Amino acid sequence: MMTDGVGERATGGMAGPAVLVVDDDSSNLTAMCGLLSDLGAEVVAADSGADALRRVLRRDFCAILMDVRMPQMDGYETAALIRQRERSRHIPIIFLTAYDKDEAQVFRGYSEGGVDYVFKPVKPVVLRAKVRVFIELYRQAEQERLLLEENFRIRNDHMKTERQLRSTERREAMVFRQLPIAVYEVKTAGHGAVRSFLHDDSVKRLLGFTVADFEKDVSLWSERVHPEDWETARGALAKRETDGAYSAEYRWRCGDDTYRYFLDQGLVVAGEDGGPSRIFGTMFDVHSRRMLQQQLLHAQKIDAIGKLTGGIAHDFNNMLTVVIGNLDRLQRTEGLDIRAARRVDHALQGALHCRDITQRLLGLARQEGRPLRPLDLNALISHLSDLVTRTLGERIEIKKKLQVDLWQIYSDADQIESALLNLLVNARDAMPDGGTVSIRTANVRSGSGAAVIARELADGDYVVLEVADTGAGMTSDVLERARDAFFTTKGAGKGTGLGLSTIHDFTKRLGGDLAIESSPGKGTTVRIYLPRQDSNACSSAGSTEEGRSAELPVVGGGEVVLVVEDEEPVRRVTATTLRELGYRVLEAATATAALDALEQAREVRLLFTDIVMPG
Repeated sequence: MMTDGVGERATGGMAGPAVLVVDDDSSNLTAMCGLLSDLGAEVVAADSGADALRRVLRRDFCAILMDVRMPQMDGYETAALIRQRERSRHIPIIFLTAYDKDEAQVFRGYSEGGVDYVFKPVKPVVLRAKVRVFIELYRQAEQERLLLEENFRIRNDHMKTERQLRSTERREAMVFRQLPIAVYEVKTAGHGAVRSFLHDDSVKRLLGFTVADFEKDVSLWSERVHPEDWETARGALAKRETDGAYSAEYRWRCGDDTYRYFLDQGLVVAGEDGGPSRIFGTMFDVHSRRMLQQQLLHAQKIDAIGKLTGGIAHDFNNMLTVVIGNLDRLQRTEGLDIRAARRVDHALQGALHCRDITQRLLGLARQEGRPLRPLDLNALISHLSDLVTRTLGERIEIKKKLQVDLWQIYSDADQIESALLNLLVNARDAMPDGGTVSIRTANVRSGSGAAVIARELADGDYVVLEVADTGAGMTSDVLERARDAFFTTKGAGKGTGLGLSTIHDFTKRLGGDLAIESSPGKGTTVRIYLPRQDSNACSSAGSTEEGRSAELPVVGGGEVVLVVEDEEPVRRVTATTLRELGYRVLEAATATAALDALEQAREVRLLFTDIVMPG
C-alpha cells in the first residue's frame, strides 16, 4: 500500500508499520514504492527533504529510504534534522544514490546516522530483504509495547492495593531520615547475636556503613566500640536478660574512622508461640550534645581559671606595689655603695618583670589585651629564632623569607609571639616524621587586584605573616571548622581547640583576618593579615606623649593628694613616695573615708585611688 501522506495525523507510533521513501525524482519514487508495497507495511512517499520532515513530524516510521542528491535540502541535511528530534532520532535511515559512490561519501552517510548506504540501481531482492528486517523489528517492538501496556495494567491493579502501605512506609522512612537514629533488630544465629539494621540510608548517613556491611561482618559493631567504653556497653547489654531492656552511651568508630557518641537503647520482645525472643533497638547520635557539654565544661573551667587568676593576680599586684615602691625608694637613697645599688637594681628589674606577668594575668581575667605599640615583625621573628628552633625540633627544616622594608604594624608583641608559636606547634604536630616549615612576611594591598586570600579583608595595606608546612593537610570538612572555638583534631589532652580561634579573634580585633589553605597530603598554609601602621598617627601620638611627659614636674610644690587604698601596705608606700616627691598626702582606707576627707579638705588637687575596694 502506498500513500502520499494526505490526511495523515500524528499517531505517536500507534498506527501500523510504515516506510518513508524520499526522492525528488517521481519515477524513482514510484518505482521504489511499488517495490516495497507488498511487505505488509504502508509506504509513504516524499518528493523533497522538507516534505520528508513534515511526514516525520506527523507519524512514526520503521525505516526511511533517503535519496542523497536532492535540490534545496539534500539527504544528509534531512537526516541530520531528523536525528536532532528526540522522537525520530531512532528511525533507521538507508541512503540511496546513483552518483556519490566514493568512500568519502559513504563515510559521510554513516556519519550522518545512516544504517546502510545503497547504490542505484538497487537490487530489488536485497533492498526488500533489508526493509523487511526493519519492518519485523518494528512489529516486534510494537508487540513488546503492547505486552508492556498489558502488564502495566495488571500490575497497576495490584499496586493500588499496596499504595497505602507504601505511603505509610515512606512517611516512616522520611521521619527516620530526619532523625539521627539507626534502627536495628538483634537476630540470634549459630555464631551468636547479629545486628540487622533497617533503613540503609540512615545507617549509611550516621554510621558510614551499609546494612549489607553489618550482615557480612557480624563482629563489625563490637569491633568498633571504643576500647574504653566496651565494658560499659557490654555490661548494659548483659542486663537485657533480666531487665528486658538496656541503655548505654558509648563511642563508636564510624566509617570515616572518627569516633562519635551514641545512645544505644533496646527492648526485648517475647517470641510468638514459644519462639525465641526478639530484640529491637536504636542507636541515637548524641555526639553534638556531648560536644556541647564538653565545650560548656571547658568554658566554665576557663572562666573559673580566669576568675581565680584575676583574684590571685590582684593580690599579688598589691604586694608587688609595696616591693617595687620600697626598692625604688631604696635605689634613690644617697650614699648607696655600688654593689648594693646593683643588687637593688636587679631586684627591681625582677619585680618589674613580675609586674608585667601580673598585668597579663589580669588581662586574661578581664578578657582584654595589652596596649598596642608599633612593631617590626621581622625583628620579632629574628628575636625568636632560637625559640622557634627548639619548638620545631631537629627533624624539621626551617625556611625563612622575610621581606625587606617590611611595613610596621600596630600590635602587641606578646600576642604575635603566641600566635606564631601556636602555628609552629600545629605545623610540627602535622609532621611527626619531619618536614619543612616556611615562615614568610610580605607587604600586601587588598582591593588592588592582588592575590590576597582572606574572607573578610577590607581594602587597604596589610602585613602578612605566613606559616606553611609540608604535613598531612586537612580535609574540606576540617578546614571549614578550623576557626571554630574548641574544635580540634588532636587527641584528648593534646589540644584545646582554642589556638586558631584565638588567633582569628585577635586578628579581627586589630582589623585584619586569618586565611587558611590546606588539602590532604599537600600541607597547610596559614596567613595572618595585620593592618599597616599609620606612621603619621603614631608619630603624632608619640610626640604628644613626649610633650606631656616634658610638662610633668619632677617634684611637687606642696599640692595636696588624696590616696585611697584599702590595702594598708600599698597605701603606706604610695603615700611615702608622694611625700618624698614634695606633695602633701591625705590617706583614706575606704570610699566613705575618702568622701569625708574631700568634704573637709577643699584644697585636694589630685585623687589617687584604687578601683576595686570593699564597701
